[in-house]
Amino acid sequence: MECRKFQITLRSAQDLVDVRERFKMKVYAEISFAGDSRTKRKTPVDKEGETNPAWNFTTGFTIGNQAVEYQGVMLVIKQYCSRTLGDRYVGEVSVSFKDLFDRAEPTSQGRRSSTVRCPVKRGAADSQGVLDFSYSFGGIVMLEKPSRARYLAAAGVIIVKVIVKVALEATLGKILQVLRFHSLDLPIELCEGAWYVY
Repeated sequence: MECRKFQITLRSAQDLVDVRERFKMKVYAEISFAGDSRTKRKTPVDKEGETNPAWNFTTGFTIGNQAVEYQGVMLVIKQYCSRTLGDRYVGEVSVSFKDLFDRAEPTSQGRRSSTVRCPVKRGAADSQGVLDFSYSFGGIVMLEKPSRARYLAAAGVIIVKVIVKVALEATLGKILQVLRFHSLDLPIELCEGAWYVY
């Protein structure tokens, strides 16, 4: 399967809308592919910049080469205000991987961009503020697609772990009932995945 390394550095945002009525804004960003939670990465919370947060946060992904060949696979960067009673949505930037790839300058090792500035949106309308980031794409690499047998083996390992855990918990429950019934006070500890009764 043809893949590429994708690296992104979220630098900063400027002039974001202030979603707090009181107190300082503490903003973080969340990167994902089309909002898929399996691809989600978060920046640290900027506690000083308020509506002008700076992260300089770099992260990387391995993406299928088809993401840069066709429109539709979106990079989504959402900004949130961190709050004790639940984080508040500030806005987001959404751009397709194909557009990013086409804009980037070719290099000997793939493609690299300079800093990109995108308007932050809130719903369908432009919101207040801009987001600055840079990114790069590595060259094409071939990754072996996991075989079906490998998936089944992994699923088998998970099933065995669940069965063992349930059996241990059931056995431990019976031991505790017996011990309580006989009113013995014996310490029980978990040590490296096995239960020991002293």
